[in-house]
Amino acid sequence: MNHRSAETLKEDRAISTDEAAVVTWMLLHASVAGPLAHFKPTVNTLQVVGRCSCGCPSVDFEVNGRTPPARPIADATGQTAEGTEVGVILWGREDTITGLEFYERGAAIRAMPLVRTLRAW
Repeated sequence: MNHRSAETLKEDRAISTDEAAVVTWMLLHASVAGPLAHFKPTVNTLQVVGRCSCGCPSVDFEVNGRTPPARPIADATGQTAEGTEVGVILWGREDTITGLEFYERGAAIRAMPLVRTLRAW
């Protein structure tokens, strides 16, 4: 993955409903890069091309057939349904969203946080 040290497993699918909900929330409430609402219409068109090999739900998105270098554009924290604290980073560039990363804040994670528990740093 272009923004994590873990190995990437290839995947080829549309963004899931749950992933889209987290990305949309991040765009609207957790920006660290200025206004991001202009990306909202593109969220449901994102194509997942890779996922983290560690078992967490982190994914990379394809942009014009590739996954370009990126930087954090939104940063938040939340909880899974089991109550596990999870960090969330939305990766991107000025023109696109490139990845959705979930990281541990204590216990190992296997699920995305619930949107209702998300809060910006």
